[in-house]
Amino acid sequence: MIITNRRDIGYTILSRFEETFRESLNNLLSNHYDDIYSNIPKGVLDKAKERIESEFETTFDFFDNIDFPDLKEIATFKDHFKFFNSECISKTDFSNYMMQLYELRCKIAHIKGSFTSIDLDRLIELTEMISKCFNFKNIIQLIERLKEKPDKEILISIPNDFFIETYNNSGVINNLPIPDYEYDGGFVGRDEDRKKIIQYLSSPKFPVVTITGSGGVGKTALALRIVQDILENGNQLKLDTIVWLSAKENKLSDLGIEDIEPSLKDFEELLNIILQMFNYSTEHSIEDKEEFVNKVFEINEKILIIVDNLETITDQRIFNFIYDAPLNVKFLITSRKGLGQIERRHELKELKQKEAVYLFRQIARDKKLDSLSKLPENLIKNYVEKVSFYPLAIKWVVGQVARGKDINRIIDNINSNESDISKFCFNEIYNSLNENSQKILLTLSLVEKIPTATVLQYVVELNEQEFEDSVEELILSSLVIPEQYQNSSNEISTKYSLLPLTKSFIRIQASKNIELREKLKFRINEVEQTITTTELAKKEYKHSLYNFGAKTDEEKVATIIAQNAFQRYQNNDYEGAVEEYRRAVRTAPNFAPIYRNWAIMESYENHLSEADSLMEKAASLDSKDPQIFLIWGNINRKSSRNTEALKKYKIAHDLTPEDPIILNALGQAECRLGNYDEAERLLLKALNSNFESVKHSIICKTSLAENYIYWGDLLYKNKSYKEAETKYNFSLKYSFDAIRNDAKDTKIYNSLNKANLKKGIMFLKIGEKRQGIEALQNVTNSQARTYKQMSYKLNSLLTLCEYYLEVNDNFKFRGVLRAIEKEFKGTPHLKISQFQDRYLNLIEIINKDGLKYGKISRINAEKGFVIITENDTSETYLGHMSKFIPKIDILMESIINRNVVFKKVDSEFDKMHAYNIRFK
Repeated sequence: MIITNRRDIGYTILSRFEETFRESLNNLLSNHYDDIYSNIPKGVLDKAKERIESEFETTFDFFDNIDFPDLKEIATFKDHFKFFNSECISKTDFSNYMMQLYELRCKIAHIKGSFTSIDLDRLIELTEMISKCFNFKNIIQLIERLKEKPDKEILISIPNDFFIETYNNSGVINNLPIPDYEYDGGFVGRDEDRKKIIQYLSSPKFPVVTITGSGGVGKTALALRIVQDILENGNQLKLDTIVWLSAKENKLSDLGIEDIEPSLKDFEELLNIILQMFNYSTEHSIEDKEEFVNKVFEINEKILIIVDNLETITDQRIFNFIYDAPLNVKFLITSRKGLGQIERRHELKELKQKEAVYLFRQIARDKKLDSLSKLPENLIKNYVEKVSFYPLAIKWVVGQVARGKDINRIIDNINSNESDISKFCFNEIYNSLNENSQKILLTLSLVEKIPTATVLQYVVELNEQEFEDSVEELILSSLVIPEQYQNSSNEISTKYSLLPLTKSFIRIQASKNIELREKLKFRINEVEQTITTTELAKKEYKHSLYNFGAKTDEEKVATIIAQNAFQRYQNNDYEGAVEEYRRAVRTAPNFAPIYRNWAIMESYENHLSEADSLMEKAASLDSKDPQIFLIWGNINRKSSRNTEALKKYKIAHDLTPEDPIILNALGQAECRLGNYDEAERLLLKALNSNFESVKHSIICKTSLAENYIYWGDLLYKNKSYKEAETKYNFSLKYSFDAIRNDAKDTKIYNSLNKANLKKGIMFLKIGEKRQGIEALQNVTNSQARTYKQMSYKLNSLLTLCEYYLEVNDNFKFRGVLRAIEKEFKGTPHLKISQFQDRYLNLIEIINKDGLKYGKISRINAEKGFVIITENDTSETYLGHMSKFIPKIDILMESIINRNVVFKKVDSEFDKMHAYNIRFK
């Protein structure tokens, strides 16, 4: 019913389009010519005359007797195309679109042809495009109505004489079935796979081409689509016969896994199928049947035999038939395992994400699930990703929804032990594997990172031959994917991985053997811990063994020990780390990097004299290593010994004058010592070096920004306001440049906010009010992510508030004050004295009317209140600890007799209450 409706919709649009086009051409030509027949292509005119066998009574008779392709010929003949006055389509595009429409028209006409929902979409797109350009309003309205609801009232059923029984097979004898995708969404994507396999089939080098892949990945559909491609392109392989043999014993439908009768069970059935295709009796001995099939092979120049689902075949005679076939017989096989020999394998993988989303929508539309087909793309992406972009799994999920099931529950249960899709795709093939192959699969399902072959073999505890045999079986079964890559030693290594859907199924199998699973997990953790330790050490040191400069075996061993030492230190084992460093020194006493790295650890512990002694030792062993002096300078800088840091950086700089990292470190040191012009020179040189690193660029730019801030502060202090402004602006420039490198780096915003704050304060001070307010507002409107940024923001808010108080702008003053109160409430850790005092002064100014003064005479810590005695009247007031500014969390005896300022609450109760309580 779905196919009929789809074809009827397509036929309705095309027939109405064709009718409108004929009428439009008739009118246009009649308006421009007295004799339209002399302005018709001769071939088109002669063909129409042959059909009518008489003179045309009217021009309508002529247009009724031409074919669909003739419309294009007439419209593009001479200058006719200009009559349509269309600027939205070129003559070339129009010709191309009309050819595509004709191909789609043929698909509708051929009963055995495939006219999918994808074809219908393209037909609608093309007719709508041409109709809009040619102003065929009735067609546009028809399409809109059909899109909303294809009413039977407007659908035109396809006339029986429109259908053609055979489908563009160029005379090729075949027994091809109607593809399943005809009913579900159509065939989507696989363009590269189709081209590649047709290329293999075209080559005499490959007598057998096998499409391999996991169950449900679309092998059968691809094989049928490839045959359609060959036939639709004029039988490019020059085939005489195509034989379809299916060994499938079950299929997955919306109702679950269903047993089906395979057309191919044994060798004799194979012979029978070929005999029946040539109307030859099957009531003969098997020897006679073989003889006739051999004659068929002789009289045909080229035969293609497709064997679907080869893995279920057990009759060895069929395999021998494939091996011994003559050269004019090609085989296209689909199999989860393949033959393992004499074949050109093509591994079929999951759909691309875009293709999977499109297939999801098409199937939903075919199932009349409009709400599902119109879901946002990101949402559909999530669903198709969970089924690993497998076409069969996508079709099955949508089919379950069409049966009224909840899609989220279906997706959640798809990897369960009872899931039909998991059973269908993997159960049979998994159970056929040997124990070693199953163990490898279980291991791959448990690891987080794809392991190398060496690590995998270690975990599963197999010797080299057992491992290779098992991996080969898994590759042939399309259950693991081998991947070659270049390792750090510039050698080719191999990794093996699983698809996500396969991984989920295998994990379920692992849960059935708890003892094996736990053993494998233990060995995986053992390996991962070793690898992680090594990689982490490299990351922490920022050096590999090579970068350490280890040359002798002793130095290499010492380096490994030093890495272990740092790991111990990371695990809070300082004493153990010291022992490891001592062992490293005993192993290679003259290896400078050991002392250097030991010194770094001691500096972390703030053992500065020990760190200096170790760095002195390192420098005495290798005085030409700039990195030693760079690190020594860093150790001094972190302990605020800036002069010493500068000395060490200068030594490093003398050794490598162009090193950008050393230039940056030296520039920062000059800045800290107030040598801003020299710092600028060094930092700009570092920034403009050839060292391509985003992080380095950001560090240089933020260092420059900080240098210009300090430089601007000095100029502001010396009342050189214009020059100070220039430096602050330079700081802003480099801050914004750094943000363009990485807008997520929070440290950049420290410099940006600080520069705006300093600039704003200066402008207010010198009377440039507008510019000052603008700079400060840049800070107050920023999103503070760190303590520093929040302190800059709060400082800017307080400065603005004080300014508005000074100029008596009460409205803005109160607005900013409310913003300050909000920041204090949101970030109580920022109530540091310098901000709190300024804030309380503002509060006191705004609330000075009605203020009372007194002392805390008693506290009740359990109930959380104090008693305040007013100084002037000796009246007592009850004040809860939540009414203090700032709010206090606990009451302590030490606050008794403390002076406070407060306000009285007007209350009808006997007890008088205090609020806005502040210590004076």
